[in-house]
Amino acid sequence: MHITRKAAMFAAAVAAATVLALSGCTSPSAGGGNAGGGESVLSKVLSSKTIKIGVFADAPPYGVMTSNGKYDGFDIDKANALAKSLGAKAQFVSATNASRIPMLETGKVDVIIAALTNLDERAQKVAMTRPYAAEGQVVLVPVNSPITSYADLAGRNVAATRGSVPATILASKFPEAKATLFEAVADSIQALRSNKVDALMESNSVVAGIMKDSAGQFRVLDAPQLSPSFVSFGVKQGDQLWLNYLDNFLMNYNISSSAEDSYKKWLGTDVPELIK
Repeated sequence: MHITRKAAMFAAAVAAATVLALSGCTSPSAGGGNAGGGESVLSKVLSSKTIKIGVFADAPPYGVMTSNGKYDGFDIDKANALAKSLGAKAQFVSATNASRIPMLETGKVDVIIAALTNLDERAQKVAMTRPYAAEGQVVLVPVNSPITSYADLAGRNVAATRGSVPATILASKFPEAKATLFEAVADSIQALRSNKVDALMESNSVVAGIMKDSAGQFRVLDAPQLSPSFVSFGVKQGDQLWLNYLDNFLMNYNISSSAEDSYKKWLGTDVPELIK
C-alpha cells in the first residue's frame, strides 16, 4: 500500500508538470494575446479594421498636414501601406518629438511612424521595429552666416525640437551653444526663417525639405553628419505578436516598388541597401 501511494504521488507530480509544460509552450497567438497576457494590438486592428497611427503634421518630408486637412509625406506613405496590408483604415494622430513615446505608453496610438530614431535609451521605453530609413543630423544656417563649422556654434542660438536627437546632441556635444528648444519642428524652422536663432539642427531629410523650399536662403554646414542612425516604427513594449507583424511588413515593404517610389519622391534617392 505504501508503494501504491508513492506511485500515485509520482503520477500526480508528472501530470502537474505536464500541464505546466503544455501551458508554457502554448503560443500567445492561439488566443490573440501577447507576452503581457492581454490581447495583441494585431488582433484588435484585424477585428476593428482601424489602426491608430501617430505621425508628424509639421515635419516635411516625413509628415505634413496639407491645406485640405489631409496628411502627406514619406512616413504617411509607410502608414498607408501598413493600414492597407491589414485591411484597416488609418486613423492619424498628430505627434511631436516629445509626445511620441508618451502616446504609445498611454495607448493613444497603436504605432508611431514619425521619424523615430532607434536610440538605445528609447528602446528601453518602447519596442522598435527593423529600420525603414537611415539618417544623420546636420546644421542649417542663413546663407550669409559667419558660422562655417561646428566649433562656431559656441555662444550661438541653435534651434531644435524637444525630445529630438538634435536636442540631445546639443546638450551632450555642444554645451557652449545656446540650445533654443521648440515643441514643433515647424516652430524651429520658423525661428530660423525669422532670424530669432542663428542656426537649426535637424535630420538631413528634414533639412533637405527646407532647402528645397528656401530659394537659396540657407546653407548646410560643410561638416560630417552627426549621430548617423536608423529610423524605425515604435510600439508599446510587451506585444511581441504586433512587433513581429510590423517587422515582417517592413521586410517586404523595403524591397517593394512602393518603397522605391516613396524614397525617390520624398528623399530623392533609392532605398538604402543596408535596410533591405
